[in-house]
Amino acid sequence: MLRFFPALLITLIITTPAFSQFYSTQYRVPGQNWMQVKTERFHLVYPERYENEAWRTLAILESEYDDIQHLVGGNIRNFPFILNPENDLSNGFVSPLNFRSEVEISPSIGKSMNPQTGSWLEHVVPHELVHVLHFSGNPRSFTRFLGLFSPDVRRSVHSAAPLGVFEGIAVHYESHGSIPNSGRGNHPYFRNQFHSMIESRHEWSMGQLLHVTDFTPPFDRHYIGGYEFTHWLLREYGDEAMKQSIDFHYRYPFLGFGTALRHTTGYWPKSLYRRFTESRREEETGRLSTLRANTTEMSVKVPFNAACRRLNRPIWLDDSNLLFYARSCNRPTGFYIYNTSDDKIELLYEVSVTQDYHFSLAGENTELIYSRYHADLLYDNLFRGDLHRLDLTTGKSDRITRKKRVFSPEWSANEIFAVQTAGEEMRLVSVDASSGSLLREFSMPENATVVQIKLNPVNPARAAIIGRVKGVQAIWLENISETDELMARHPDIVFTNGSIFDISWHSSGETFLFVSDHTGVMNVYEYEYSSEKVTQITESLYNAFEASYSPDGSVIAYIAQELNEQILFLLDRDQALNREVDRAEWSYSPSAGSLLARPLMNRDIDPGLFDWNPEPYRTGAGWLKPRFWAPVYETDAGFDRIGINLESVDLMSRQSYSADLNHYADRIWYNLTYRNQRFFPGFVTELFNEPTFTSFPVQNNENDNSSEDNNEPERIQVLQQSRGGSFKVPIRLRFESNVRFTSLLLEPQYFISQIRFLDAESTSTPLSSFGTRHTLGFRTVYNFRLRQFIRDMQPNSGLVLFAEARYGLNSDEIQIESNRLSITGNLTQRKGLRAGAITFLSPLSRWNQSLRISGEIFTQTDVPVFNVLSQFSENFSDFPLIGANNVGILNTRYTIPLTYPDDGRLLVPVYLSNIYIVLFSQTVTDLNEPDLLAASRSVFGAGIRSRFRLSNLAFDIGISFGWEPTRNEVTYYFGSF
Repeated sequence: MLRFFPALLITLIITTPAFSQFYSTQYRVPGQNWMQVKTERFHLVYPERYENEAWRTLAILESEYDDIQHLVGGNIRNFPFILNPENDLSNGFVSPLNFRSEVEISPSIGKSMNPQTGSWLEHVVPHELVHVLHFSGNPRSFTRFLGLFSPDVRRSVHSAAPLGVFEGIAVHYESHGSIPNSGRGNHPYFRNQFHSMIESRHEWSMGQLLHVTDFTPPFDRHYIGGYEFTHWLLREYGDEAMKQSIDFHYRYPFLGFGTALRHTTGYWPKSLYRRFTESRREEETGRLSTLRANTTEMSVKVPFNAACRRLNRPIWLDDSNLLFYARSCNRPTGFYIYNTSDDKIELLYEVSVTQDYHFSLAGENTELIYSRYHADLLYDNLFRGDLHRLDLTTGKSDRITRKKRVFSPEWSANEIFAVQTAGEEMRLVSVDASSGSLLREFSMPENATVVQIKLNPVNPARAAIIGRVKGVQAIWLENISETDELMARHPDIVFTNGSIFDISWHSSGETFLFVSDHTGVMNVYEYEYSSEKVTQITESLYNAFEASYSPDGSVIAYIAQELNEQILFLLDRDQALNREVDRAEWSYSPSAGSLLARPLMNRDIDPGLFDWNPEPYRTGAGWLKPRFWAPVYETDAGFDRIGINLESVDLMSRQSYSADLNHYADRIWYNLTYRNQRFFPGFVTELFNEPTFTSFPVQNNENDNSSEDNNEPERIQVLQQSRGGSFKVPIRLRFESNVRFTSLLLEPQYFISQIRFLDAESTSTPLSSFGTRHTLGFRTVYNFRLRQFIRDMQPNSGLVLFAEARYGLNSDEIQIESNRLSITGNLTQRKGLRAGAITFLSPLSRWNQSLRISGEIFTQTDVPVFNVLSQFSENFSDFPLIGANNVGILNTRYTIPLTYPDDGRLLVPVYLSNIYIVLFSQTVTDLNEPDLLAASRSVFGAGIRSRFRLSNLAFDIGISFGWEPTRNEVTYYFGSF
């Protein structure tokens, strides 16, 4: 699913010195030999071995620029566009911070994208370019002044709009550009998720069309709703309507996007929504009137009890057992078995698989071959697909391949056929079923990709292959024992106005099922091998797909769209539509031939003819120029602090810095942080020089006859200068990132700090030399098998172990001398340890309720290392255990979700995600006391919290009440607890 990452809208430019770094960094896969090509508009960065994909990307960017600019406005020069290798979890994004776009070269798999668009780059590159030009828009307005501080901040003003606005216009362009019938706006799998909600009691509101959903599927709702509304808006109010709304919203972002629509259309959002729904209901009524039957009503629904169900790929194991894959909001994701005899469903194996949802039975139906992603142990945003074997009798799974980047398996004796990532395409290969080594590679025409292979169960040499050439996704019937060249001829089954999915053979080998969307709805069809006849099986209102035969062929299991869920149904073959499809509809034709021969983006462009000059990519020193700066002013202790905050990051986000420079009390002060992730594990270093005014008591003995009241100590104010630095090496290891998450953080640290004192009235005059401390530190966090369902408020299973230690290497002494002051101060050797564990339990996980139990201890020297007070609950009536340095803390937290409105407004951009109850307790005790119970204090409490968004800024706050039984005091607190 395509997405972009919105940035926080920074509204306060005059800041205080408390400033945190907001340019993130990342590790990138080493050994890529990065290259770059520059044109007037674009700066393309890519790995050298993907030069062909780079040329195609740049050709698409240049050819689509003018049309997209006409749609959304904007203007760019030397814009960074990065092609990322090796990540199979394909995506693309645009970030207004460190303004750039990044696209994974690997193609998207599954049904989410419209095959008629063509290649992955033809789909994703224009989509992201819409976002780029959207963010670059800079009409005359008061918000322009933000560009004086940072162009990134100025661009982020656009982020105040609902994300459906961004995605809606981008999907509109990909669907109504130069390629006919392309984009998700012409993709039945995408659009019918909207159609299924029309006139239901769950029909999407105006806010739901454009805001991101958190807890309710479909989770790309803002793409779907955003497109439907945008397409209607442009049709009703002209091609300039969205651009005018974008410009108005940029000029007056605090008025909200609803006001921008009012300015463009003359209607407030409520009236505009009414006109939109009336139009869409009329269209949908007309579409439904053309259907002659509804086979979903004749089917039996499989009773999978869960919230927001999304089921996939049923496969019959025998006459009474049906295996399927399921995702939901309150049950484990994985493979389930449904027994048709007793109507029971059991979880077989918990796992998250790849989005193609293609599985293959093996070993007399006792094993299942599937593919899943594996996160790289070291590097960020790197997932590779590999094959696994699941034993259906024991429920145990083992890995077949390693880093082979393979998907959509099909088992055959001692080898497994699969599709493998090859640039932006997928090629057919076979691997050894035991060792996972590569056995064969099949060749294909240029701009072709293999989607699925299914072998004839009687004659495995005969294969039905779904492939895609340009924008034509069709079926080729091949004899793979006689050739290693695929799709070299015309397809055997092809629909000019649609695509084909989901082949499934009958055990006899004479027929197979497949899915086509050429009518505007995905339906199941059957191909009879001997008679070369195609029969329509289902007549679905909204989509039917991923079908399979029962062993005797009397029942067909399939998935159908029902409202916002995808449900498993069983259809008796006698109840099927069984309408023969005219051969002309599914046979090769000149129209299909012209689609197979169309050029890139259906435009007269040839990437090979451009005179581009690639060169090795070099970071250079240009990134040191601040991308963000902000003035600082405050008054503290009678002195004015005037300064500046600076921040920047390099183009590849591998190194960054932040700097706080200021003048205070007639001296220059600073806090500098530098992060480097050009190599593993990278490091973070900090340098600081910071002031603090403090005072010391001095006894006034000048007048021996003074009264006792007049002989109170006098306090002498001095300026403390603290300077030093730190060096940290965060080592992050990701062992598992699937349904469960396991990782380890190891961070060795070194600190050096120096303290001296200066005359408060003449800060250039030192009162002491520097005293120096050297400290070693270490921090570690181990996450073990954490799991969280979509609607959970916290993990429901797993364990977290954490520890942090500081060890002072030395002590030192400071002699403070002035005409009125003589003090000797000791910088003692400080030591400290903080350690604990967190466990999560889910006694009522079906209702998304979960319990968190944590225990933590602090032990440290009298001069503390850690701030223990910050760990105490805000619901204590006062701070407990003040001055205690050896402390134990026990926490419990139980969450109970109440409701998931997942709804909001457009005129006032507020979106309510959910409301939930929290029951909590905290017990703290002084570990130095002999009677730990007597030395402890406890608070028990309850609260109600809500997750909501203002525009795109997310909040999770509430109000809580606490009760201390030993003091019989009740407190309340508003905020996060």
